[in-house]
Amino acid sequence: MVLLVAGCSSGAKAAPEIAGYVETYLQAHPDVKRVAKKGTESATVVIKGRDQDVFADLGAGLRGRLIRTGGAAYMQMLGEEVAPGKTWDKITEEHEPYNLFGIGVVTSQAMTLVNSHRVHALLAARGRASGPASDGGLDRYTVAIDVQAALGELDLGAFLEVYDPLPLTQDTENEYALVQAGDKAAQVRLREELLKEFGAQATYELWLDGQGRPARQRLTAKTPAEVTFSHWGDTTVTAPPADQVRALTR
Repeated sequence: MVLLVAGCSSGAKAAPEIAGYVETYLQAHPDVKRVAKKGTESATVVIKGRDQDVFADLGAGLRGRLIRTGGAAYMQMLGEEVAPGKTWDKITEEHEPYNLFGIGVVTSQAMTLVNSHRVHALLAARGRASGPASDGGLDRYTVAIDVQAALGELDLGAFLEVYDPLPLTQDTENEYALVQAGDKAAQVRLREELLKEFGAQATYELWLDGQGRPARQRLTAKTPAEVTFSHWGDTTVTAPPADQVRALTR
């Protein structure tokens, strides 16, 4: 895929080029801080090589953080104490099979939120593109989306892999399995639900800085969603203070 050139004033770019820009850039430059917001949900993910710091607040008291660095994982739920004076659990690679359902949900949802550009790209690739326009020192590209038309052309199986990779309920998982198996009725139901979620019309926007790096991407729809990017190539992931950590044993 050809990358957009920041500062270019040669007119509109193709929608697939704009839609896929973030994913292409991330593949080449994975070390970045991403902050995502969708409705009342939010997530922050920092990547540094193989290390990561993942936080999500999903509402209804479901909030947690996972840090992986130095061959260990540190988990925190709700910021509450797990022992007197300690708010983190440390799990070494030896104990990696241990997992908490809550932190699994939180971290998987966090990654889904910060990777929402993949969902938006599948919709925006079928829209009408314009830009760049100067916006606060950034170049802004815009794609207008007819959501119903876009949904009608989607490979729903591929869409579900990025839209909801870890369904929270068995009923949802079963419904997705029907969609992926080609069940026409299930596909119609899914398209109807997605149309309700996104609305009939949506707008995808991408902001690039002077170096061609994504600064922000946003889908303005029935439920708006936005991801901001910072610290490209200059991220750090640090373990929690040792005196706040409880080490788990077998």
